[in-house]
Amino acid sequence: MDGRVDGQEHPFPALSGMEPVAAHRLPKPRVAVLHRPFPGSTSLAVEVKMSLGRKKLAALILAGSSVPVAPTAAEAAEVESVYPQRPITVVVGFPPGGASDLIARHMAAYMTEELGSKVIIENRAGAAGNIAAAAVAQAPADGYTLFLAARPNTTHKLMYPFIDFDFAHDLAPIALLATVPLVMVTGRQSDLDDLPGVVAAAKARPGELICGSAGVGSTEHLLCEVFKKASGTDIAHIAYRGSAPALVDLMGGRTDIQITLVPGVISQIRSGAVKPLVVMASGRIPALPDVPAIEEYQLPGKDGGTWYALVAPAGTPVAVIARLNRSVNTVLRNPTLRRVMEDLAFTLPASRNTPDDVRVFLAEEIARWTAVLSEARVEPPR
Repeated sequence: MDGRVDGQEHPFPALSGMEPVAAHRLPKPRVAVLHRPFPGSTSLAVEVKMSLGRKKLAALILAGSSVPVAPTAAEAAEVESVYPQRPITVVVGFPPGGASDLIARHMAAYMTEELGSKVIIENRAGAAGNIAAAAVAQAPADGYTLFLAARPNTTHKLMYPFIDFDFAHDLAPIALLATVPLVMVTGRQSDLDDLPGVVAAAKARPGELICGSAGVGSTEHLLCEVFKKASGTDIAHIAYRGSAPALVDLMGGRTDIQITLVPGVISQIRSGAVKPLVVMASGRIPALPDVPAIEEYQLPGKDGGTWYALVAPAGTPVAVIARLNRSVNTVLRNPTLRRVMEDLAFTLPASRNTPDDVRVFLAEEIARWTAVLSEARVEPPR
């Protein structure tokens, strides 16, 4: 499967000599469950040329979504007296061990204390997190089943049309949790030491190098496809059911590179189990100050970061949404949590973080990534 990008190509000939300047059970989702990995990989920074601009598309998405009215003070007080009364489940669409699982468990620990009720994490991997999203969309809208949304959910209509749900309409935003950069890594045993080395090896052995990703249509997958196009290389791709199993194969030497979220691999980088090659960002990041940024090589991918947001089934009472939003924002202000998250390379929201703010942000992301995926021409799994 070959992803193609019609954006401008960057000159690459001289690159080899360059230096970088189990809570309650969920309802069964109406999906065709995938039982095997399928090929794919990707991300961004392509010039989008569409008849409908991203802002207009975002406006249309917002116009078609249900915008709840803020609860009155009396309603909020009433809800706080009765909610929550039992454990809350946050469903994560990827297996344990990755960045999504990491932030979910940190948040759950602090929210348990703030809410006075246990917050439980349930991992339900598959289809880049969209099987879990579909299941939560069908759960009771009572505030006891939530979903950790991420960037791949914005393009499910293109990548997973067989999954019967609509991310923009069937899930209600609560709060943004963090944004996250990605990094290209290789195994400790690999002879690849930098980005020019990856390009040289890929050109010397077309189709032999393998890029592993968290799944078809994932940010990792899209960035792999954009990198292949910009570098003029032929790199094979294997999609896994999450970043963590892909990382296991990378460290075992069964794949050659992986573009993955920094928090999910930072401990392996610091222990020397994997080698970081380049950060997919416009500048170097505090967590990995010695690792070059992709923009230093004048290559696309600097806007390829992802994010995490907490959402609930559409129809969840607005006062419950408001209570959860307040809990998230209270927890995010905790200095201990902030230090832990920032050390892991999570960037926490620095300004307003209301459900309405998140709704606008998600609409823009749906428009943006739908355009990117269309330009990259990444085919859905069969």
